[in-house]
Amino acid sequence: MDAGLAGLIGALGGGLIGAAGASAAALIAFRGARYQVDRQTEATREQWLRQIRRDLYIGFITACRACFEQARDAVDERSGLVDAGKVASWKEASEAAFAAYRALELEAPAPLVRLAWRVLGLGGPSFPVYMAAAGERDSMLAPEDLMRHLRSHGEFHVLTADFVEACRESLHSEEPLNPPRTDGV
Repeated sequence: MDAGLAGLIGALGGGLIGAAGASAAALIAFRGARYQVDRQTEATREQWLRQIRRDLYIGFITACRACFEQARDAVDERSGLVDAGKVASWKEASEAAFAAYRALELEAPAPLVRLAWRVLGLGGPSFPVYMAAAGERDSMLAPEDLMRHLRSHGEFHVLTADFVEACRESLHSEEPLNPPRTDGV
């Protein structure tokens, strides 16, 4: 083989290897850029979800605190005297908390939804309070009903505080808000 042909073959081989190397480098750069874009998109989505949840948590907590205040104002804790007008306001606040719960139910993690449901169970006026407010009995709670009301009111306050702490943990967690599915779906 003459030197010219050997040089040509060497040049073609070098060109092919160079082109393959450049193609591989371009593919690696593309995949790296694509990975970076995917990570940025996921981080933006996570931030958006956290903001939605934060707004829903605030709405539910605000509604629960309104229930707490209305309950405190509707029943005198010393005498058991029930103010019918304030019970009506308490009922409205309780309905607002249920509306906030329905929105929360769509976005919050299951443990928070269950805790919110427990909070709601203590948020509205009880049957004896409704009866006293309706005037079917006198407008005073019986001592045992007053004790149940005060105990329930205290539990409501504690569960609401637990809910606030669980929300804080949910928002500050390092785990993704919506982890990828691993079941192939």
